[in-house]
Amino acid sequence: MSDLIARLREEIDTLKEENRQLREDIVKVDSRLLRFLSKQQAGLLTGMCKRDISSYAFLDRITEEHGKRDRYEGDRHQNLRTKVAVCKLRHKLKPYGIEIGIMRGVGYFIDETNKGKLDELIKGKTK
Repeated sequence: MSDLIARLREEIDTLKEENRQLREDIVKVDSRLLRFLSKQQAGLLTGMCKRDISSYAFLDRITEEHGKRDRYEGDRHQNLRTKVAVCKLRHKLKPYGIEIGIMRGVGYFIDETNKGKLDELIKGKTK
């Protein structure tokens, strides 16, 4: 009986840690971004700004959340969804001189210079 209790306590501790990590990954979208980006694009951009490098898996979770009502399904679409979303986001940000970098095989990133440009854009759009 004590072995069962010890295993259950260990499982509870593991689940608590997993829950903490998932809460840390929740992306809260800055509503000011919604003035010129879609909700999905704003989520991606916010997620990329939170981390030095945003892994494909992290960004997949963001696009998955916003793509629940998507008419396309299947593995092929799942693999392309984030790449297409980032491509469209890059296209929208290009006129403002904001670039999203890529580390092949790892993920996407936004350097400090581009984060500064993004801050200026947000402040300028909300005035």
